[in-house]
Amino acid sequence: MIRSRALLAVAALALTAGLCACGKSGNSTKTEMQAPKPSPSASLTQDRRETIFLDATAQHLCSVQSQVYTDPAAMASAYASRPIYTDLTAAQVDAFQQQVVSDPAFADRLTQRIQATCGTAK
Repeated sequence: MIRSRALLAVAALALTAGLCACGKSGNSTKTEMQAPKPSPSASLTQDRRETIFLDATAQHLCSVQSQVYTDPAAMASAYASRPIYTDLTAAQVDAFQQQVVSDPAFADRLTQRIQATCGTAK
């Protein structure tokens, strides 16, 4: 289920990007070219990028945790899959993932976000 939603989101982004890159349809004159726009992550503050990472990771882990897996490999694959981090580059995500391992305070913030997102067991 998670994988199919992620693939659907990626497919939608690819389709949108493909449609945007085609230029104006029905225009037989010279196609207009536009300069690439700066990355959305360039205008985000470090705190906002961190929030995006923590929220997406917490939502992903809660979603995986809520599923029932009969195959341990499928469960491991679901946990290992990377959610979509809107407005973050792959390098930024990699840096945050390294920070989870190397910075105990950051790991604690992720743990708190997971608890707030998933709720607590009763």
